[in-house]
This record gives sequence, C-alpha cells and structure tokens, in this order.
Amino acid sequence: MKKNINTKKYIEEYVKIRDKNSNIIRLKFNEPQQRYYNTIRKLKKANKPVRIIILKARQMGFSTATEAILFKETATKTNINTAIVAHKEDSTTNLFNMSKLIYNELPNAIKPEKKASNAYELVFNNKNGTGLNSKIKCMTAGGEGIGRSDTINNLHLSEFAFWQGDKKQTLLGLLQAVPNNSGTIVIIESTANGFEYFKELWDNAVEGRNDFIPIFVGWNELQEYQMPYTGFKLTKEEIELQKLYNLTLEQLTWRRWCIANNCRWRCRII
Repeated sequence: MKKNINTKKYIEEYVKIRDKNSNIIRLKFNEPQQRYYNTIRKLKKANKPVRIIILKARQMGFSTATEAILFKETATKTNINTAIVAHKEDSTTNLFNMSKLIYNELPNAIKPEKKASNAYELVFNNKNGTGLNSKIKCMTAGGEGIGRSDTINNLHLSEFAFWQGDKKQTLLGLLQAVPNNSGTIVIIESTANGFEYFKELWDNAVEGRNDFIPIFVGWNELQEYQMPYTGFKLTKEEIELQKLYNLTLEQLTWRRWCIANNCRWRCRII
C-alpha cells in the first residue's frame, strides 16, 4: 500500500457504512464529522499526537467517523495496533461490525490480506507473516486489564461517561499503552452523564490542564435535525434559544417533536 494516503479521500471513495435506513452507502462527512476531521488533520499537520475529547449529542456520527479514520490508519500501514473500547457488549459488537463492513466493501485492489476475523478482532496479515501485521481489536469496558499488555497506536474510547467499573484506572492503563508520539491517536467521546470522571476530563481539557482538544457539538449543528414549521407560537424559552443559538423555526419544530416523542420524562434540549 502507498504511504501518506489522504484520509478523507480514502474514506469518501472506499468506506461504506450502514445508514439509519439500513442502506449500505459511501460515507460522506456531515457538518460535525467534518469539523472533527479538520481538528485531527490540523494536529497531524503540526506533527502532534492526536488527543481529542468529544462531548456530543446523540446520533451525530462521531463513532462512525472515528471507526472510518482508524480503519484507514490500520488497513494502510504496517505494524499498527488499533483498540476500540465501548461501554457495553452490544455497542462493542456494533462498532466492530462497522469495521468488518468497511473491510468487506473495500475494492479487492486495496483490500489488505486478512489473517483472522473473529467476534472482536481483525488482523491484517497472512500465514507467512509478510502482510501488514496490523490489527483492530474491540473490547468492552469493565474487563480486567484491558489493553495493558499491548502497545496501542490508535485508541477509541466510546461513551466513556457510561463505562462500568473503575473507569479512571481502566483509562490509566489504556493511556499508558499509547506512546506519546506524533503518529498516535486517542479519541474519547461520550454523551453527558452527570458529574463523573468524563466531566472531570472534559473540564480539564477546556481549562488546558491536559493535552486533549475539547470538541463540543450540539444537536443544532446537524442539518438533518429540523422539521417543517407548523406555525406554533414560540415560548419565551424558545425565543431565548433562537437568539442565543441562531436556531431556525424548523430546528425549533424538531426540538419540540424530539421532547414530545423521544423523552420519557420532561427534558430540556438547549
């Protein structure tokens, strides 16, 4: 494989995903995904380790974008170890299935040899050991000693705020497995879950007390979250939100629908 392959070009030409309607389509970055990718690109151009923490709304596509980026990094380079850690078993399976789908849909001309594929690991190599010798491994948080025996180049920690067990100790072990080199990537992403260790990490990143670049993305940054305006009168809160976040009437209509239909109790969306 060629070195220094353009990541976005690779993804948009070759990476296929399952969309919300269960169709297999090429991945095209949406607005939040593009902003996220630009941050990674900027850090790489500066020859810095990529360290990003994401506080997100649901269904923004960050896990999808991360899997695509890390797949490219693993499937086009030699001796790369990529680790994906999710908060529960079914999420681990879903993220790994995404990597397997990407691999299966690659054109044969650029598909690396695959030595192994099981429930949680893709190994790009051959029986003679002359292939890429790179792998993607998925794990579930809460398992004892996950990642401690490996040297990890790329690390994706999904829904960190919802991890079970001692997440602080688990994170410590995982981060110590990643060299502080310019070619490494660590992505921590989660929706909010009150006052816990993810919030502490996020606050430290915002205050510049660690090397993680904080990315916050609200639901209003995704263009698909809008519905036709039905003419209702805005509440005082909606008027304030409209001014504060420059929301359209179509976005406020979606917000009303989401609160009425997707929340089991009264909830507030910015």
